[in-house]
Amino acid sequence: MSGTVYPLKGSQREAVEPQENVWLSASAGTGKTQVLSARVLRLLLTEDVRPEQILCLTFTKAGAAEMAERVNDVLARWVRMPATELFKDLRAIGAEGSDAELARARSLFASVLDCPGGGLRIDTIHAFAQWLLSAFPEEAELLPGTRPMEDRDRDLLAEQVLRDLLLEWEAGDPAAVAALEELSRNMAPDKVRGWLLRCAKAREAWEGPGGWQSPMRDRVLRLLGLPAEATMESLSACCADDTPAIASVRQAMWAFHEWGTPTGQKIAEAVGGWLLGTPQQRFEKISDVMGELFNKEGVFKNLNNLSKKVENAKAIGEEAHAWLTQVADQAVLFELAQFLTPALETGRKFAMAWQAAKAREGFVDFDDLIHRAAALLTKAEMSDWIRYKLDREFDHILVDEAQDTNAQQWEIIGALTDDFFSGEGQKGNRQRTIFVVGDYKQAIFGFQGTSPQNFAQAQKRYAELLRTRKENWARGRDAITVNELRALDLGRSFRTAQPILEFVDHAIAAIGHDALGLDANAPPHEGEDRAGIVRLWQPVPAQGGEASDDEAEDGSDFRLTPSERRMADGIAKEIRRWLDEGFPLEKGKHRNATPGDIMILVRKRGELVNPIVARLHARGVPVAGVDRLRLGAPLAVKDLMAALRFAAQPLDDLSLANLLVSPIFGWSQEQLLEHGYRPDKRWLWEHLRGSDDPFVGRTVAALRDLLALADFEPPQALLHWMLTGPWRARAKLVARLGSEVNDPIDELLNAALQFSASHTPSLQGFIRWFDAGDGELKREAEGAGGLVRVMTVHGSKGLQAPIVILADACVDPDASKARDLALVEETVGDGPEREIPIIASRKEQRVGRIGEVEAAQLAADKEEHWRLLYVAMTRAEEALFIGGALNQKSKDGPKPDSWFARLEPLFDGDWLAGGPFGAYKQLGRMAAPVVETGRVIEGQRLPLPDWAVTPIGAEPRPPRPLAPSGGIEDSSADPPLPSAEAAAAARRGVLIHALLERLPDVPVELRDAGGRAWLARHGEGLDESERADILARAIAVLEHPDWRDLFSPGALPEVPLAATVGTQVIAGTADRLLVRDDSVLVVDYKTARRPPQSLAQIPPATLRQMAAYVAALQVIYPGRTVSAAVLYTQTPRLFALPAEMLAAHAPGETGSAA
Repeated sequence: MSGTVYPLKGSQREAVEPQENVWLSASAGTGKTQVLSARVLRLLLTEDVRPEQILCLTFTKAGAAEMAERVNDVLARWVRMPATELFKDLRAIGAEGSDAELARARSLFASVLDCPGGGLRIDTIHAFAQWLLSAFPEEAELLPGTRPMEDRDRDLLAEQVLRDLLLEWEAGDPAAVAALEELSRNMAPDKVRGWLLRCAKAREAWEGPGGWQSPMRDRVLRLLGLPAEATMESLSACCADDTPAIASVRQAMWAFHEWGTPTGQKIAEAVGGWLLGTPQQRFEKISDVMGELFNKEGVFKNLNNLSKKVENAKAIGEEAHAWLTQVADQAVLFELAQFLTPALETGRKFAMAWQAAKAREGFVDFDDLIHRAAALLTKAEMSDWIRYKLDREFDHILVDEAQDTNAQQWEIIGALTDDFFSGEGQKGNRQRTIFVVGDYKQAIFGFQGTSPQNFAQAQKRYAELLRTRKENWARGRDAITVNELRALDLGRSFRTAQPILEFVDHAIAAIGHDALGLDANAPPHEGEDRAGIVRLWQPVPAQGGEASDDEAEDGSDFRLTPSERRMADGIAKEIRRWLDEGFPLEKGKHRNATPGDIMILVRKRGELVNPIVARLHARGVPVAGVDRLRLGAPLAVKDLMAALRFAAQPLDDLSLANLLVSPIFGWSQEQLLEHGYRPDKRWLWEHLRGSDDPFVGRTVAALRDLLALADFEPPQALLHWMLTGPWRARAKLVARLGSEVNDPIDELLNAALQFSASHTPSLQGFIRWFDAGDGELKREAEGAGGLVRVMTVHGSKGLQAPIVILADACVDPDASKARDLALVEETVGDGPEREIPIIASRKEQRVGRIGEVEAAQLAADKEEHWRLLYVAMTRAEEALFIGGALNQKSKDGPKPDSWFARLEPLFDGDWLAGGPFGAYKQLGRMAAPVVETGRVIEGQRLPLPDWAVTPIGAEPRPPRPLAPSGGIEDSSADPPLPSAEAAAAARRGVLIHALLERLPDVPVELRDAGGRAWLARHGEGLDESERADILARAIAVLEHPDWRDLFSPGALPEVPLAATVGTQVIAGTADRLLVRDDSVLVVDYKTARRPPQSLAQIPPATLRQMAAYVAALQVIYPGRTVSAAVLYTQTPRLFALPAEMLAAHAPGETGSAA
């Protein structure tokens, strides 16, 4: 990371003022990290601010590292920077650049290095919580040696806790054993384990006064919305003869009886049989009678035919369904309570044992870090003292990615900052500040317990807190003033082309700001003025049947449908074509794209990503692999673990067979099968040791070397010996599987080191520890230079690429189910709110309060679905490609709320032939092709021909290029104007011209809004009526029925032309070019205030310009008819220029393309 300081602009400069309290909403690509770094620099430059008084909290470790690196690099450069350059840097970030600031700037690097901890405190919230607990271990009630819990430690400990509980319950608690058995009958083993860990995580439910204790039946009933004393008898009273529910059922029965058909009589008899039962029998079989009367939509069966005989059949059915649904809901919830009560009691017992086991083993997990830190600052007996100590520590707190901060994390931040703005918390005359940056539109980590509502609520809270503090100062109650919270926005993107951001704005407008959870329309984005395209690929149609095992090329995509495999193939093929033929990019330097410029995004890390990576490999495209993978999944790790399993147990035939056919030994399947059938049924290892085959003998000798070390060396030493010793396993694995195996191999070594650091080193113990959990390998995508990146949208947060592909835009969000439902227990008195986990695995159980919670979660998930789309689209800098594959459920087309279905209407026109999937639609324009010089290929030296060594004469002077519109002054169209009026007219023409370039690619229904937004940004100084008139004239041109083809997606805007006509080089830019199979039409825009009324009045200069364009295009497109026209936008009016008129102004004779 370079230490370059970039000048701040607009709201960026306001946000870094060190005395201001700022709440900054920063859209994607607007330089958020730069502003944060500049804010830290400005604070450091402020007198009386020491580095240790600044605390920066970020969302990710990568974000913390990036900010720390940026600040440290700048400070290091400032030490020896020339005074003039240092002055420019200070001015760039809004500082005055006084002599005192220059001197202080040079000393800051040393000050930062000397501060406690060896640098600025820039941490994730979890790292800060860990530091806080380590600073106050006694107050946090932590034992010496307490350490963070890793995933495998958690899995092993959970297994141990459950084993111990089972032994305890079998000895004296048969009810607990029965409850666990009931859970196991209704849930898969991994679901049972997940439920127990959920209960362990819900510590607030069990701890403190009023925590849930056995027996729980009454509280479970109240939680589900039933009376605490409810029994089957009391609930079944609603099915007594004199109740409205039974009256409505009798009315329904008579309606079917009056229908008179056999079907009606059968239904009536079934309902009559149900009515003959007791109230309790009716209650228990309520679903039976509803199944007899109603279809899946809750409407009477055969309603149309029934209505012909029974006039008010529909009303009778609606009333009966409403009453029976209430009764059925109570029956379902009562049944659920019978299952949920023992499940919660079992979960509480596990949670208590889990907390005790963690304390015994000295573990704290991530949730413990946040929970204990928040409790330390807000609830502990020593919390006032701790806050007082911290109050003397930090004066300025900065929070990054605040939209992804959860409620408990905000508690920590609030505890740190509340004293900032109270009389007790101020320290003398020191200014203390809070700086928060985030973006509601980018809140996408709801699955981690975050909610953008926390972000909005925190802003309101701080605004009120600071307002009150300022009022107290105004009344003389406080000694020092404090600035109110300033809400600022960053909307200017420094990375993304304007056409892509305009598409993003149109997408938000089409989806609706409320669908993203926004209270109001998001401000329009403003991007870089360069080429940019958005292309929609036609979805891959669904194909019958699923993939079989034989059709899979590897073990990773056998569950893919044929359409998904075709999607992966098409993406790989298209990327290969881009790299071979060139994909022009403009940012920084006009060049062709490289693999590192391409990012492929998916919504979830499912079955599609591995085939994409595999297909890219197959086509020779350098690819970084999946951004996250299970450590045990890569083949290289499996091969090395097979070797360790063999070392631990040589009679493990499967592990030995896997090791032999791995790249480490390189046996073929045929060679292995030669030893597969052993008449004496000996173990494979014993059989190989008895072989006299020299090839087998060499293998046995290598395996003996491993066994000789296995009893004496720890796991990491064995792995190192295999990888770099006589086996040369790393080199062999890389040669067969590619360089991407290095990451998982290194992570396996790290896992072995981690195990040995926290456990007694043993081979069998390491294998058991490794198998206990998946272990996730995360590749840092920013370090994947020169490689195509394949990742989830969540993983791409904070990253960008010139070319982005959304590969699964057809996914139906409504197919997702609500996760881990929980109900909030109604508080009694001053008691705390308690969130109680529940199990409602069946759809019919999600009624009443459970149904409300599920609906709220699904609505929140839908909002996050659209915010995820925003994040995905804004990763693209110059090109955004959108595609997806249909399946059998969506074979008729993408589902209504898929990304694809909501984005497709933004593209005008029909599908254009081409692309990897047959057709596409496109907005915007690509950069001009890159003209590359030829490459020199070394080879055999060839004798030079005579002409190569013969001196040549002087080089002829090249013809001077003619720019048809460059030096032509169209002075006859307008009479002279006063200078001010001329300037206004020129500006008006420029704006109309610009709109005609941009609006053709905007959907018709969005042109008015898009044009107004663009003019609002670029039409400074014009009043509303002037802007409206400019926009109206531009839209009138686009919507003229005779010019539809000219402004269709097939026509090209702003096309550079170059050709040699005779001895004259003609170079220029055509405003609009329409190329057909047999003809070419070139059009130039004229914005003259007084356009000609006929062909005879068109100025000769304009005719010479268009004749030059025609002559150039006849060279470029030989064999096609070339015609020209001039479009006067003021009227508007299009003049087609006759060929004979242009011939009189032709620049020359035949020529060649330049």
